[in-house]
Amino acid sequence: MQKKFTHPPVGEGTQRERLAAYFLAAPPYNEQTPEQRAEYCQKLTELGQVETREILDAAGSNRPLVWGNPVPHLQNLLTAAQHLAAGLGYPLLLFPAKETVIRFHTMLHPRLLSLATVGLLRAACIAAPKRPVWVRLREQDSCLTITVTAETPFDDAEAIAVAKECARLHGGSLAQCENTIGFSCGRVSSPPPDAHHYQCSTAQELLRDTLSPVWTGFYGWLYSDVSFSSNMNSESNEES
Repeated sequence: MQKKFTHPPVGEGTQRERLAAYFLAAPPYNEQTPEQRAEYCQKLTELGQVETREILDAAGSNRPLVWGNPVPHLQNLLTAAQHLAAGLGYPLLLFPAKETVIRFHTMLHPRLLSLATVGLLRAACIAAPKRPVWVRLREQDSCLTITVTAETPFDDAEAIAVAKECARLHGGSLAQCENTIGFSCGRVSSPPPDAHHYQCSTAQELLRDTLSPVWTGFYGWLYSDVSFSSNMNSESNEES
């Protein structure tokens, strides 16, 4: 039996309101000082954590879906992630999908699909800092698969749980083997009569929108991880 969607806890709503007030008052990211950027990215990770909790608390529930092609959506997301990661010294190697004869369409939840993908990217990057991470999209007759591979095994329980929930909602499954984790989305032959059609954002639009999943679920975490590592190295150098 599927659960009905419930409203978030009061504490979570208060946290969202506090974060919304912060982001509304913050200067544009490209105008911020290093100190402001560090705080901004910390707030991005907080927002990402709120979204993750909401997804996991509502796991198994129905969600509103739209009709569209997830391939350009994911390829634009990954292009934006690759650009942001490169600025921090994290190499992402992308292998885009090759279209089949019939274009891939499905009923999708764009933000959950984005958060599941960048969550696995984040986990792989943090597990092997500044080492190559490979991302593959493979379009098949029955499904689209997204796989993330790192040089070392990575095991982020929350990121995996979000990917599993995303796969469930999209009629797919999740698989893990050594240093690769992937999930799939099932193809849907035709939309319901009342389905809304989805138009994906470009990579440039995702980069400009600092509250998009590529920022809240990926870049903010990597930036904070890099800053933490730099501070630890500085303290070690001072002690020696």
